[in-house]
Amino acid sequence: MRLGKLILFSFAAIFTLSSLGAGQNPSAPAAPTLHVYSRETIVDVLVTDDKGQPVRGLTRSDFTVEEDGKAQPIRGFYEYDKGTPPAPARTLLPNTYTNSTALPASGPVQIFLFDLLGTPPAVMQRAKKYIADYLRFMPQGTQVALFEFSPSKGLALLQGFTTDGPAAAAIVDKLDVEWIPPAVYGEPIAIAGFNQIAAYVAGIHGRKNLVWIIPQIPRNLLIARDGGYIDPCPTLIPPDMTYVHRLMDIYDLFTKEQIAVYPFDPRGVHEPGCIQLRSEEVAEGTGGATSNSNDYQSTIAEIVDKTSHMYTLSYVPTRPDEDGHFHPIKITVDRPGLHLNYRPGYNDEQPFPRDAVLKQRMIQGPMRLGAIPATQILFDLQVQPASSATQSAKTPVSSPAPPRAKGTPYTAVFTFDPTQIALTEAQDGIRTANIELDLGAFDFYGKLVATRSQTFKITVTPAQYNEFFRTPLKFSLPIDLPRGQLKLRAGVFDTAANKAGTLEIPLTVPKNPAPR
Repeated sequence: MRLGKLILFSFAAIFTLSSLGAGQNPSAPAAPTLHVYSRETIVDVLVTDDKGQPVRGLTRSDFTVEEDGKAQPIRGFYEYDKGTPPAPARTLLPNTYTNSTALPASGPVQIFLFDLLGTPPAVMQRAKKYIADYLRFMPQGTQVALFEFSPSKGLALLQGFTTDGPAAAAIVDKLDVEWIPPAVYGEPIAIAGFNQIAAYVAGIHGRKNLVWIIPQIPRNLLIARDGGYIDPCPTLIPPDMTYVHRLMDIYDLFTKEQIAVYPFDPRGVHEPGCIQLRSEEVAEGTGGATSNSNDYQSTIAEIVDKTSHMYTLSYVPTRPDEDGHFHPIKITVDRPGLHLNYRPGYNDEQPFPRDAVLKQRMIQGPMRLGAIPATQILFDLQVQPASSATQSAKTPVSSPAPPRAKGTPYTAVFTFDPTQIALTEAQDGIRTANIELDLGAFDFYGKLVATRSQTFKITVTPAQYNEFFRTPLKFSLPIDLPRGQLKLRAGVFDTAANKAGTLEIPLTVPKNPAPR
């Protein structure tokens, strides 16, 4: 799995893209752009003084970054602060929705994950009380989201991101505690759940703190490094390496999405031992931290406070692409007496063949009614009765359209930034991508009453490549919908990169639609 994101540089160029059918972008700059891509490694750094207070005002020149003992030029530098004003909200066209509005524009954000799979009810009840108490009085502007791992529901989103602490506390108070013994901890649920969490928060720039409320990290969920598995408390029973390797991919995904894990033991203070060591292994590997305290509120407040300010550095490794090894990172600041917290390195795994089962789950799972939205691909969706106006978005090559079913014709127009998709380059320089668009309509009773799925093949020649990123991509997908109150789910899937964007909207189809 590629751990890096993509750096975008701009140079002068001249081009057009009418042959690709992309819509015009009125807000695009007048000067054309040439896009050059290279691998980028992103590291969040928390800097505190000898009193544990955040240090502000450092500059790029204050930092030194090394990978594998070699200095790396810092390409990107940004200082995040909770007090930074949010970006202004976009004005959407009529009948237009987006999967980015429910998310904060940037971090840090706090994600509370109540792991009910291996937590005794009495322990979780105690943790619920103290966490709810924190939420009621959390600092103004703190962004929190609530999830649970449940034996019956898998991963469930209890509350999307909100700054309303009392409302979040009320949801925690109502959390129904389920439990199954730790011996049968649901690794498949956890793996699928972590994937969904990463997809849900992908649209947020900056750090995301995952407060994982669990008394004991299962052995199979520990971090493996450099292709090996290290348990700080080994036993005679070997780990299930299938889960270990899948978790390597998960934690690498957390690295890319800037998710730091904070294992939180709801039992409070305990003797140092294997439980603490395993938690420290997961926390250290993702840039998080652990605590050993009965003061729940202060512990959570410290996590939020210490991560309310940070620096994000990025660099492009000078070595070849993915080599399958663990690469240690060392960051220093040219000022005495400061403490730095950051992830110590990452596994740079080589690409692996796509898992057909995983691909199928990605396409079907996120499209089910009520599923957690995915924001790995941010897109706008305009939905209205079919007309000549909504039919204007065309695509170059697509799979054949299925026969039209009975119902009211509607058109859904998907619009998204082309820099979010992966282009595969052939020897002749031609780049291609396959984008799947899905629509699913559910009636008042949750029954699936209409579906539409179509794959669009994008082909970009060397002459078109520079301009491809100039304008947003627009794809039109017709669907016939029955009358009544519906929930319409829409999805954009990059099948090469295993990335998804999903959205669910309410829609009322009238008995007598407006004339076309």
